[in-house]
Amino acid sequence: MRISTRSEYGLRALMELGLVPDRALSLRDVAERQHISLDYLEQIMPALKSAGLIRARRGAQGGYQLSRLPEEITVLDILSALEGSLDPMTCLSSATPTEGMPEVALRGGSMKPEVLQDANDGCGASGSCAVQEVWREVKTAMENVLRRLTLAELLERQHKFGVPLRTYSEHEIMRLVVVN
Repeated sequence: MRISTRSEYGLRALMELGLVPDRALSLRDVAERQHISLDYLEQIMPALKSAGLIRARRGAQGGYQLSRLPEEITVLDILSALEGSLDPMTCLSSATPTEGMPEVALRGGSMKPEVLQDANDGCGASGSCAVQEVWREVKTAMENVLRRLTLAELLERQHKFGVPLRTYSEHEIMRLVVVN
């Protein structure tokens, strides 16, 4: 399972905002500091705003800022806002095997196996499968880690590295390696 660049960039943008939680930052500043396309950030921010993680301020001192303290925002909050479901497999969706099934199947009528499979989010064995249990454990473990980590903790971890929070160009990386 991979986390998308959308989530990576959204997480880094929120970390930038978390560095100055009492101020609004322009999206242009965040994009420049993180070497992220401004256009791409403009597509990401509405999802974070809809999730209640940030707010936009208009005017000369406008921009974006966190809507809650960094200690109150978890990595799970951020990834859920940007990725949607973190299910590693489609068979873990919230639907039970009978939800979403055509009425004929629920009344005992016959259906083709492929229709049953589509009605069960791609798996006819959903709810009675040992492999599905493994994916559920993976999801639970991942969510527990992401729920435990807050934006404040990520900022603290970054501070321990002793370098600013930002994406570096190859040239800047080489300069940091030589200096450190």
